[in-house]
Amino acid sequence: MQIVLPIIAILTVLGAFSAWRRSPLYSVGIALKLLGVFLLIVAATVGVSMGIVNGPISHSPAAQAILALVCIVGLGIGATAALVRITDAHVAQLPQSVQLVTIHRHKAQRWIWRLIAYLLIAAVAALLLPSWWKWLPLFLGGFVLLGCGPMLTAYYMYTRRLDRGMSAVLASPWAHWQYTPAQWEAWAQNQLEWERSNIPEFAWKSKWRAVVVLGLVFAGCSLVADDGAIGEKAVITVAGTALVIVIVLVANWSSRGDPERHYRRLRTAPLEAYFGAEGFFCNGEYSPWILSGKFLVEASAATDPPARLVLTFETFTGRTSVRVAKRIPIPDGHMSDLALLQEKLREHCGTAKVHLSIPAA
Repeated sequence: MQIVLPIIAILTVLGAFSAWRRSPLYSVGIALKLLGVFLLIVAATVGVSMGIVNGPISHSPAAQAILALVCIVGLGIGATAALVRITDAHVAQLPQSVQLVTIHRHKAQRWIWRLIAYLLIAAVAALLLPSWWKWLPLFLGGFVLLGCGPMLTAYYMYTRRLDRGMSAVLASPWAHWQYTPAQWEAWAQNQLEWERSNIPEFAWKSKWRAVVVLGLVFAGCSLVADDGAIGEKAVITVAGTALVIVIVLVANWSSRGDPERHYRRLRTAPLEAYFGAEGFFCNGEYSPWILSGKFLVEASAATDPPARLVLTFETFTGRTSVRVAKRIPIPDGHMSDLALLQEKLREHCGTAKVHLSIPAA
């Protein structure tokens, strides 16, 4: 385990930097700021560790464990907030007269309240359980806090940016399209058929490399471990590889149900679309044009029924990135808006390929 975690951390950091390097927001100055934050985190971690080990509480293992958890969570939340502020510094500035949308922020707040409720339950359980069982709720509460604290910090900052961006778009749109219920139902059916036709067939040919690599990692880690017989190490390797295969199969099964879930959500979405300087709102979803982990790379238009915009985003997914297409129906009488959208997108998304001009018949 001591070897696996550093390997995963290094691969994640390298993958994140590689993906962010392709972002339109990347610059040498921001990279130097991130390096400075990284060095500051390392220095703070070393200082806190030395203080816990050699400080006044060094005689109390329980106090050391509690203080270490608090410091790790604090450092994680602080580092996460600093990294998000550096890589996604832009937040839409709104006049006081603009009504602020809070739909995205409420999603983050619900998860924060769930985390608080979970921690309170763990604390009460630790107080009520016998002394030899107190470690279990404390361990589970600390583990969840350690993982969710920094994650929810980043998520809240992300949702705050989405709310402010969406508010700006709704208040001052480049274009505003509206649809009839019949048009929207036809569009929902078309989107469902398109998503179904684009589900890739499951093929081990595209998955076996990841399974083999992770199997070798499990094998290598079990072999270098000091304890355990050869039989036990073989069981660990087989069990770890089998777990990877099960995860791949479950993920594939879940993805095959995505079109139907998206269709049900689309039918209840507002019958309108907005485009503005910060992003666009359609199909019940708001998307910014540029984030450090997601940005517009191509925009095109098609006139074959149904007429539609196709906005392609490059999205960071851990150690790699994928391209995701967002389709938006063009209502009758609004083809003339494409020239304006092309001009505005080329101005705001300089690295994207924007081709919205429809050739004359």
